[in-house]
Amino acid sequence: MNKWLLRTTLSVTLLSQLQAPFASAQASDLLFSDIHQASNWSLDSIAYLNEKGITHGYDDGTYKPRKPITRQEVAELLVRALQLPASASSVTLPSDVRPSSWSADSIQRVLNQGLMGRPDEPFRPTDVVTREELLSIFVQATGARGEGKTALPEGEVSSPERKQSIETSLELGLLQGDGRKLDLNKPTERQEIAVFLTRLMDALQEPQNRELELTFVNESIVRIGAFQYPVTDDMKALFTAGNTELLSGSTLKVKLTSGFKIQEIVDLTVPASKSNLTLDGGGLRVSGNITILGDHIKLQHLTVAGKIVAGGAPKTSLELHDVTSNQLELATASQLSLTGNSLIQSLTVSQTAVDGSSIVLKETGEINDIIVPDKRLVPNLVKDYGINQGKIQLINGQPRETQTAASGGSGTSSSSGSSSSGSDSNSSAPVIPTINKIQEVDKAYVLPAQVSVRLDGNTTVNRTVAWTAPEGVQITDGAVHIKVPGVYVFSGKVEGVAEKAQLKLDVRLPLKLTIGNENSNIVVTTPGEAKTITFTSEPLLEVANNVEHISYLFQWTDENGEPSSQAKFIRAEGYEYEKLGNGWLLTKTDDSPTTSKETLSLQVEFGEPGTYSVKITAVKHEHHEY
Repeated sequence: MNKWLLRTTLSVTLLSQLQAPFASAQASDLLFSDIHQASNWSLDSIAYLNEKGITHGYDDGTYKPRKPITRQEVAELLVRALQLPASASSVTLPSDVRPSSWSADSIQRVLNQGLMGRPDEPFRPTDVVTREELLSIFVQATGARGEGKTALPEGEVSSPERKQSIETSLELGLLQGDGRKLDLNKPTERQEIAVFLTRLMDALQEPQNRELELTFVNESIVRIGAFQYPVTDDMKALFTAGNTELLSGSTLKVKLTSGFKIQEIVDLTVPASKSNLTLDGGGLRVSGNITILGDHIKLQHLTVAGKIVAGGAPKTSLELHDVTSNQLELATASQLSLTGNSLIQSLTVSQTAVDGSSIVLKETGEINDIIVPDKRLVPNLVKDYGINQGKIQLINGQPRETQTAASGGSGTSSSSGSSSSGSDSNSSAPVIPTINKIQEVDKAYVLPAQVSVRLDGNTTVNRTVAWTAPEGVQITDGAVHIKVPGVYVFSGKVEGVAEKAQLKLDVRLPLKLTIGNENSNIVVTTPGEAKTITFTSEPLLEVANNVEHISYLFQWTDENGEPSSQAKFIRAEGYEYEKLGNGWLLTKTDDSPTTSKETLSLQVEFGEPGTYSVKITAVKHEHHEY
């Protein structure tokens, strides 16, 4: 464990169960024969920490609650609480610690983390630990920082370098004194350290209970509120240098691992002070809500299980690119754009947001259901509604009515338009859900002969469909073979229905792909200049178990966002590569499956100067000998 990790996790075991109720004082009575010697204020903490295996009694059944704790005992306690591993490059033991001592291993592990002194200095294992020294160790271990609201008088702390640590402990409530004096030089009793630890436990869990302001430390550690927290490998896709400006100063509510790493964002609020910024989620999932109070904010590559709320100043601009969310609410007048493969299950436009709002649907951006005060407002809200109405399945929970609004979205409608012979004459147009399929490259896919059509009243019927293939794809005897990875959209004419059916074949796979920071906006000044590209791939469980061959598709764009064919692979050890349009397909030379996390380092050269960006997708791919 690195030193920074130690500073952010007081314990793997001790601090992970804050929400569990403390054991009662009666439980303490059953644990130790001398528990009656402990003060009432320590009983719950003693029982709780004993249950978690952090503090223990003695072999004779006693706890000795008033016994002062020694430095070697604190080292042992830290190892138990933090589950500190032995380092491969262990430091030499201090001269006053015998290798055969019961505490030697714990002392060595603590020193490996940079706590409790230096290996070239005496450790003083049997010296008692004062309250001042113990609190200083706790503050160092968690990176605790107060707001400077507490100031001790000069001379109150014996060691000037520990003064700030003690002030932080007072501000966070770890140290409360007896109402008269702090007794910082007093040896720490076993019952006291139990209380200190449980108080710290409570403080460290605070980001799980409410949103707190986030401050970046680096790409592996962030500060939320008073403490520093490391992040899991998955979360590093979010905490990158490119997201620093937007996230720093935002507020977060998080879920923590048992080791107090940030493993999930529960809620996120972007303040009004943020503008013209992008948050790239790297394919992560937010389990709660995202509230946008800033302007000209772009969210991309995210799944939001809760709600996205645009609630800033009127005329807020919000773009979602490759974002999936259960709900989205325009609480104030907003300019909303859905691009890429964005999908919103339910979009609510509040009464206060109707005037001045506009919704732009580009590429395959879709809305399953749009909730508005009056369904007749939708053609005015959605730009080019006549073209884009097929991307909206429901309006106020009901199949949308046939609209013949002008392509400019003026909101005019007509009932005089002709319909094809035999079409359903319902008050609402039939709805044909879009079919989405994941398909392996170069494998046959048989197109369905019928599609389900939802009629007025939510009844459904099956109708015959005649499919038209997209450019570059042929239909043979009702089946297609796709050789180049990508997303292919088939259009189908449905019997007796004016609306056309859509079927999407997607040969990309849901892998967690993290591109190295140096790969964003690659600047090339000299033609033929080589650049190193690194990325990490981690397949999801269902992919690792069911997909034998995984390839990676690299698609390049220039500074204008246009596809570029200027990139050429010159080195990809262990992989073979082939040109596919403007992209390149990488496949393992040995044909072995990708079943676990791997990091690839590749070299690419560019034919012309410019600024290039790369999009990497994972695809199913039938292996061939080239």
